[in-house]
Amino acid sequence: MSREKILKAIKKNISYRVEKNVNYSFTKFDNKLEEFIKNFKAAGGEIVNSTNGFEVTLNAQFGVAENGSCFINNVKDRKLYTYYSSIVILLDKDKIVNSMEEAMKLVEIDDFALFMCGPSKTADIEQSLVIGAHGAKRVGLMFG
Repeated sequence: MSREKILKAIKKNISYRVEKNVNYSFTKFDNKLEEFIKNFKAAGGEIVNSTNGFEVTLNAQFGVAENGSCFINNVKDRKLYTYYSSIVILLDKDKIVNSMEEAMKLVEIDDFALFMCGPSKTADIEQSLVIGAHGAKRVGLMFG
């Protein structure tokens, strides 16, 4: 069967249309900072007042209230995320957005970037939770 015949058959049998211009209703929090802190702690992160006791300090471009994650960009040395057992993230508390939908509009990746919201966790090995298998065992957050 030719490509054209296949596409024609697919179009003939589609019973619905997919809207391309969907308007998302963004999650809005009355207190973004409070929601951010709650979710960052729920992910295993801790709020700190000092970088003492941490091996690496990273700067976040912004935070996301709905999941407590911090967007970290333009750190060329990827071992900073995976090799060191303790990381502290510096975040300006005025740079917290409500949702991932809002966050994705701000994302620009220079070399390597990620969203981090606490220590590395996996349960792939015999379904047992392991903290620090793929990254830091301890992640702190300090507001600037």
